[in-house]
Amino acid sequence: MLRRMFLFVIMILLSPIVFGEVIGDVNGDGSINIADVVYLFKHRDVGLEKGDLNCDNSVDIADVVYLFNNYQKWREPVVFAKNFKIEYYDTNGNPVNYNENWAYKIITTEYNNKVYNKYCIVKDGEKLPSNLPPDVKVIYAPVKKVCTLNAFQIAMLEALDDDNVRKSIKGVSEYTYIKIKDYGVFPKLKPYVDNGDIVPIGKWGSINKEVLLNINPDIIFIPWTHSYLAKDIATVSDLGINYLVTIESNEPDFLAKAEWAKVYAAFYNLDKKGNDFLQKVWKKRNELVRKTRKATYRPKVAMLYWSPYSGPWVYCAQNYCAKWILEVKGDYCFLDIPGTSYVNLDKETTLEHIKGCDVFIYMNWNSLKEPMDTLEELKERRPDLAPVLDSAKRVYTTKFSYSYDGNVNMDLLIEDFARMVHPECFDDGDSKLHYFKKLK
Repeated sequence: MLRRMFLFVIMILLSPIVFGEVIGDVNGDGSINIADVVYLFKHRDVGLEKGDLNCDNSVDIADVVYLFNNYQKWREPVVFAKNFKIEYYDTNGNPVNYNENWAYKIITTEYNNKVYNKYCIVKDGEKLPSNLPPDVKVIYAPVKKVCTLNAFQIAMLEALDDDNVRKSIKGVSEYTYIKIKDYGVFPKLKPYVDNGDIVPIGKWGSINKEVLLNINPDIIFIPWTHSYLAKDIATVSDLGINYLVTIESNEPDFLAKAEWAKVYAAFYNLDKKGNDFLQKVWKKRNELVRKTRKATYRPKVAMLYWSPYSGPWVYCAQNYCAKWILEVKGDYCFLDIPGTSYVNLDKETTLEHIKGCDVFIYMNWNSLKEPMDTLEELKERRPDLAPVLDSAKRVYTTKFSYSYDGNVNMDLLIEDFARMVHPECFDDGDSKLHYFKKLK
């Protein structure tokens, strides 16, 4: 393999020392290809952010090999996400990149070998492509009116940071509507709620048909993760309204979840903004892995919610939060509990797992009804946890904005986790958390 790279060295002229904004575009020419591998082989002084691609705090031949092994994947329209595809085509039906002169694109959402949607998104003013497969629906972009049914969908739309996108949001779930109106989440959408441009459209399994018909959206985004999925699909289909099933919740890690911004961006022809969001989170991820790599130990980390009714709910070993804790050199307590979501464990098993933990992260799902500002408050409300909390070195809990604006600013959210696991790796430790708070 190294011999092949040496051959490219003599074939490719030196590129100018101008750096691009995309990870892997080392020579700054706006694309990722073998020329970047050659450039990195010749120039090891490009800095850690550009050149330390394997995040080991050095730029060396290992990074050249790492880029050689990954550059083809990194140039694809979808890099990390498993549950959607985007394909770009020119007017002649030839595959192109998102930043080239594309005429239409096809988005597919799928999970467990089941395809939920295929949309051909055509630019306004472009001709409808011929010979489309019969299972592909056509929609013109940018869309003007959309509806959503969960907070993550709103977060991805907000991540695009575009006023025209905000103006297009016409309907949200009752729950999200109340949170925007009365509790300060997604603050840039508050004016649209106050003036009636954004209205509640019901909830999972109980979509208000009259309101939805009155809006007549170009598309409604329906989340995969609920038992009413089939009912909601039937409801909007009977109304003749386009829908897209979004499957972010089943993605394996933060980067894959962040990449769903590309899906939402595609419906507005803001594809670059979607990729920019992924790049921002990806760069922060690499920075945090480098920082915590310097840590000299792996603290034992517990992360759970304890319901006053059903007891402890713990995050499984393959959950994206648990996997991130491992990446930033934490030793997660529930690695023997398989799954990608969370599970209701019995009290005894839970307490045995978290006994002696160094870091305790309480995921306060019920934060509106149970705001917790001190360690004593948490101990009073969850007395079964008191012995563990007393022995833990650090205890944190989520702020209310965690599940909302935390996903808009996913780079800051993953930084919070790194600071909680290894505050000693940061100059200001855990004193500047965004979506968590330290309990004392």
